[in-house]
Parts: sequence; structure tokens; C-alpha cells
Amino acid sequence: MSISARGRVAVISMGGTIAMAPSASGGIVPSLGADDLVAAVPRLAELDVKITTESLRSLPSPSLGFADLVALSARVNEEIATGATGVVITHGTDTIEETAFLLDLTVPADAPVVVTGAMRHPNSAGPDGPANLYAAIRVATSPSARGLGTLVVMSDEIHGARFVRKNHTSSTGAFVSPGFGPLGLVVEGDPRIRGVARTGLTLPADPSVTGVRVGSSPWPWGTTARCSSARATSSTAWSSPAWAPGTSRSPWCPS
Repeated sequence: MSISARGRVAVISMGGTIAMAPSASGGIVPSLGADDLVAAVPRLAELDVKITTESLRSLPSPSLGFADLVALSARVNEEIATGATGVVITHGTDTIEETAFLLDLTVPADAPVVVTGAMRHPNSAGPDGPANLYAAIRVATSPSARGLGTLVVMSDEIHGARFVRKNHTSSTGAFVSPGFGPLGLVVEGDPRIRGVARTGLTLPADPSVTGVRVGSSPWPWGTTARCSSARATSSTAWSSPAWAPGTSRSPWCPS
């Protein structure tokens, strides 16, 4: 495939360390947009790929809520529907795995969707953001990345959204896929992907998800089981009585 056939990559920024800059009040805050991040990456012009940019959010990743992620999923699907060969999302690393997993569930297209970020902010010595963004764009243009679902590209490793975990708070090699390993590597700018088919399970990013409370535990058959705090005492014996679908009582509530 010639380089000119790589098509268009949409870069969407959500904030995070990769987009942080010093603030007037001290410290660093997300303030760089997608244009700034792309402009900081050397050698992109050599790829001869059209890159469009959009700054959808500018937040630390723990501050992103379900409404933000639903909006991101909608934009990714729109970009693919209008002809993007691939989509790259720049994102804070603290919740990058959760966002990647949601996109894996809600973007059914085969076009590569790649999430990346940085462990070092742009003003630090040796920022990793430009290299990660370059690698992510290379993966988004790779035919081998099609049909694999959402991917996370960090430190020249290509991870599947359903397996990746952040394993370190500061190392540039913070991301791993326990028990599985990365799907591939970016070697001197060249994506080398062994490829594993996605599971095929996708769901719509319905706006009703914005009302979901983090920490609530849905039980089987669409019911939510809660134990009465008055009954769940240390002196109560726990048991697992018969539990019919449609009831609100957990099989693990105290008897």
C-alpha cells in the first residue's frame, strides 16, 4: 500500500497529561488542544496522511464523566461514518483503560480507534507525548489494525482495550496486558501487529448511561440486589438461598 493511500486520521483530544502546560497560579493543567499536540510531533508530514483535529474536552481524565464519554463515542462514530481511515484519541492515562473499553463496546466499525496519552507533561525533560501520538497515528493508518477493536498505544506497545491495565504511576512503560501481552509493537515507526479478532460484542452508547452511578452493582436478570444495612451485621450468618429471577433479594444477603 502506498503512503498516499493512508487516507485521513481524525485526532480528538480529551485533555490529560499529554495536553498539560504550566498555569499562572502554579502547577500544570490541561490547556493544549489537538492542534498543539499534532504540531509538536516531528515527521508527521512524511506520512502524507491527512490529519484533522478536534479538541473535544480539556480535562484530567478522572474528571471525565459518562456524558463526556458518550459524546466522545458519538464523535468517533461520526468521524468513521464520514470517511476517516482511523481515529486517534489523546487522553489522560489514569482512566485511559476505562475509556478504551467503552469505545471498544460502542464503536462497531472495523476502522482503527487508538487511544494514547503521556506519562510526562510537555514541559518535562523527555516528554513521551509526541512519540506516543506519532506511534498512535501510525497504528491508525495500518491495515493490520483494522477489525481489532479499540487499541491503546503507549511506549511503542499496542494493547487491546479489553486487556490493558495501567500498572505504574510514573513509568513511561506503565501499561501492560496481564496474562495476554500486547497485540503488537511499533518498531522504528512501523506497526507490527500479530492480531487477535475482537469478540464481536458491541453496544450503543445510549445517553441514558450518563445516569449510571459508579459503584452500583447490577445483578443478573436486570435486577439490583441490595442488603439491608440493619440485617448485614457481623452477627448474621450468610447464606445463599434460592433466588428467582425478577426478585430484588441478593443470594448473598444475610439470611
